[in-house]
Amino acid sequence: MTPYELRFEIFKQANALAQDEYQCKYSTAYEWNKENSVKMDYPEFPSYAEIEKLADKINSFVSSK
Repeated sequence: MTPYELRFEIFKQANALAQDEYQCKYSTAYEWNKENSVKMDYPEFPSYAEIEKLADKINSFVSSK
């Protein structure tokens, strides 16, 4: 695997983690809003900047000794 492919795999993993977190928060808000009169705000969809920051964290962890 080339360094470019490895970085892209890390980015894809970061994207998957961000999507999973979003889906969890969305589901929680959806279920809460169905059952309660006081409504919970829905989360914002993860931005590229958030995914990139998460990818940097993963890369730092993987690259550390």
